[in-house]
Amino acid sequence: MLKALIITISKLLSFLPASILLTGCYFLAILFLMLQWSRFGIVVKNLRCIFPSFGLIKIFWTAIVSTSRSIEQGLLVIAWSRINLDKLREKFTLSENHHATLSNSLSQGNGCIWLIPHFCHADALSFLGHFIDDNNEIHTLYRPFKNKFINDFVRNSRERFGVKTINRKRGGMLKILKVLKKNQTIAMLFDQNAGGAGTRMNFMGRECSCTTLPDILFQKFKPKVLFVYTKRTAFWSSSIEIEEMGELNDGQLVIERANDWLEQKLRDDKVLRESWLWLHQRWRQGVGQIQKGRIR
Repeated sequence: MLKALIITISKLLSFLPASILLTGCYFLAILFLMLQWSRFGIVVKNLRCIFPSFGLIKIFWTAIVSTSRSIEQGLLVIAWSRINLDKLREKFTLSENHHATLSNSLSQGNGCIWLIPHFCHADALSFLGHFIDDNNEIHTLYRPFKNKFINDFVRNSRERFGVKTINRKRGGMLKILKVLKKNQTIAMLFDQNAGGAGTRMNFMGRECSCTTLPDILFQKFKPKVLFVYTKRTAFWSSSIEIEEMGELNDGQLVIERANDWLEQKLRDDKVLRESWLWLHQRWRQGVGQIQKGRIR
């Protein structure tokens, strides 16, 4: 039943006009926030704490737009396998400069880490497998879904253009080490709540649990680090952006630099601010381990 439903929705989404789908995303966002009052409270609290100068109308509108972008992202995942290559080339663009940065990312011989934030269309970054040389294998960490069909459906969509997925729960760390040792690329989301295993750090003026996995890998292999993200331009359309991390300041951690980079994006760029995942509980009090030394 579930399999037939998802396949049917996938086919339907690939044919419906973008204007109808966009309107549907806004409608579902408003409905979701009305029914999931606790989630609405999380979004509003997050935005009011980070942007105290914003009025309530601006806060509410940002909450609605951000939620609609999350729904748009989810629909893209479902429809991804049905969108043909020519259409994807048209919708998700990569400039020559960014292509060059990508092509040179393994020149040092130490592998490469892509740090990816939760912006709308983040799953479309798997399309980068279409742009790179066959010698540069991209591996990405993922948290498996409990339902086998959904898990296989999403994983196959992400692997469509050659990206290889690594299950976090099945020897993930050992596989990551092998990836960098072979001078290949590992892609990971860095801005989610890292839970009890994470380390408490500052992000946008508030304490939250952050992953230090990028620092563990950086300390061991000294790979090139890139910020890789999508900047939404229209419904199911984005420019793929790539920025080098550059040299760290004395004593600075990779995750600290990543947090500072993301904070600037969220404060300065309205498009990115409205497409970030404000729904999740990024700033849960008391979660994570107290930082001891530079890397816990």
